Amino acid sequence: MTFDTRLFATLVLLGLAATTLPGQTQANAPTSPRPPAASSFHDSRLGISFQVPAGWNLNRKDGEVSTFSLDARTAPRSSQMRALASIAFNPFPETTFSGAFFYFSQTPHSLPADCNREATLHSPEAIPPSTIDGVPFTHGYDEHGGVCTEARDDIYTTQRNGACYRFDLIINTFCGGDAGAGARDISTQQLDSVHRRLQAILATVHFDKKQ
Repeated sequence: MTFDTRLFATLVLLGLAATTLPGQTQANAPTSPRPPAASSFHDSRLGISFQVPAGWNLNRKDGEVSTFSLDARTAPRSSQMRALASIAFNPFPETTFSGAFFYFSQTPHSLPADCNREATLHSPEAIPPSTIDGVPFTHGYDEHGGVCTEARDDIYTTQRNGACYRFDLIINTFCGGDAGAGARDISTQQLDSVHRRLQAILATVHFDKKQ
């Protein structure tokens, strides 16, 4: 009887595939990571806080998830990103949706007119002012992209304690031609749904009373 090396190698591989580590069963197969839990942001120096819902990441350093200067085009170079909440999942994976970001930043030594201009520089039409936790904010928006609109930014600014406080509510997409087979343009209703998620974070903004 001859020894078939190919058959032997196949049997060995099958045996290795069936082997489990001590204490491990097939029921312990790797699972998807759990979504981030709800969290809170508080900046005691600037006297401001907001709530981050479950399924969103909270970052305090620029560049870890995205780049503030590229997303918030009207923010001056002296602006300092203080917090970023970013959606950790894609609610519409079959579309061209690519991300949602909630930024809080501050520009020190900012004049009221300069602070207002940050929000309205690219706004083609006037938007009524908004009030956040009793504080009046200038409201504007910015859109940009190449072949299609790839970034939508709702901007809120207010001059407070000699600085410009700013919130950016950003939705990013990519053009349908770059999406690959099966992807379709995100609909207006879906964009509105993501925007409502961002607005829900904005609604939790609270200013410390001592400020």
